[in-house]
Amino acid sequence: MDPFIVPISGNAKHRITLDPTVWIFDNRKVDLEALFQENQSGEASEEERGNIGPRRWQTNQIRTKKEALIEGSYGMKLEPFIDNAEPSPSATTLVAVTSSGEKVTAPLETGKTWIAGFSSAGMALKEDGPIHIYFADGTNQRSPVTHVVELRVE
Repeated sequence: MDPFIVPISGNAKHRITLDPTVWIFDNRKVDLEALFQENQSGEASEEERGNIGPRRWQTNQIRTKKEALIEGSYGMKLEPFIDNAEPSPSATTLVAVTSSGEKVTAPLETGKTWIAGFSSAGMALKEDGPIHIYFADGTNQRSPVTHVVELRVE
């Protein structure tokens, strides 16, 4: 199995495979620094929330945007992926499993709010990835769950 593929498996109708190596091109990605600043300050602009595409009147900022893609730290909200797996009505828990077998669990609705970090300072998470799990409230911003290789619905 590809070391960068993360399955969503378990008590769900569909097994989903996530490929975080292509998420940099996905418009749904969120800038992790801006996201956690928003959590602390309570507000953020549309641009800071992850919509980083330039507007016509912002064309003079294209270089800045390109540099942000190359140097930024990004994540993806897990909710749409978990929803696409279609957890069974009896499912109550989401489990993040690390390469060492450690399990981090949360109620399914809370787990859906997790953010899967996939790049740090513009680099894929090759050493301690393929994804990191950040809690939506930012409480583990400085110490995310690393080495996550599977998400399991239970």
